[in-house]
Amino acid sequence: MNVIAIANQKGGVGKTTTAVNLAACLARANRRVLLVDLDHQSNATNHLGLDNPTDEAESSCALLTEKTPDFERIIMPVMPNLMIARGHIALAEVDIKLLSAMNRESRLSRSLSNLSNNYDYAVIDCAPSLGISTINAFCAATYLIVAIQTNWFAYDALKRLMAIVEDVIDESNPNLIVYALGTMHRGNVNVNRDVLTRMQEDFKQLALETVIRFTATFVEASAAQRAIVDYADGSKGHKDYQALAEEIINRVERNQTSQETEVLSS
Repeated sequence: MNVIAIANQKGGVGKTTTAVNLAACLARANRRVLLVDLDHQSNATNHLGLDNPTDEAESSCALLTEKTPDFERIIMPVMPNLMIARGHIALAEVDIKLLSAMNRESRLSRSLSNLSNNYDYAVIDCAPSLGISTINAFCAATYLIVAIQTNWFAYDALKRLMAIVEDVIDESNPNLIVYALGTMHRGNVNVNRDVLTRMQEDFKQLALETVIRFTATFVEASAAQRAIVDYADGSKGHKDYQALAEEIINRVERNQTSQETEVLSS
């Protein structure tokens, strides 16, 4: 199972929109997908028209706090090929709950390892913070997509995030691959173009070719509590996230194929 964390500690940059719509587009591409809502605000859960669980044991929080989480209670269907572990307000307290826990940064990785044969992809919507739930996501992930709104304030906020990511790579997850994704992009705005160019220069081949353009359709889809593929099939927003899903499939599955080839030839 490929685990993709979507992160940025700055809010309002299209992180949850990306998690929800990438998951939905991967599911449309006949991949079995688990969406994990790790944000205590439960925006990904609400985006898909689902109620928050009343019991935290039925939420994604249990993937961090329980030694033997009950997956049948936690995971529920959304659409064909797409399941979700819903968020819960208890995630706001997970740093305190795990304060003295052993191996607290690897709790999510351990839980997801039990599901590795059930899904092709797990997409994690991280909280807009750098707390223990986000660190767990980085440690569990095979790929991290940093959602970067193409303005200078959002880009400058990356410094702390990337420092944490480098620590995780050095100490816990040396195989983590970090991609940069431009979001909420307005191609007719000079500043947006400048930031996108800077992102592409800094991240080089790890800057995703797909760029998510700004469109009010994303706001409308969220208000309607539907993924963009269901709310506005064929729209500009749908085409962008479909392109992102295709690029991720190409990069991730091509990488796996090359690794398998290297093993067979060695």
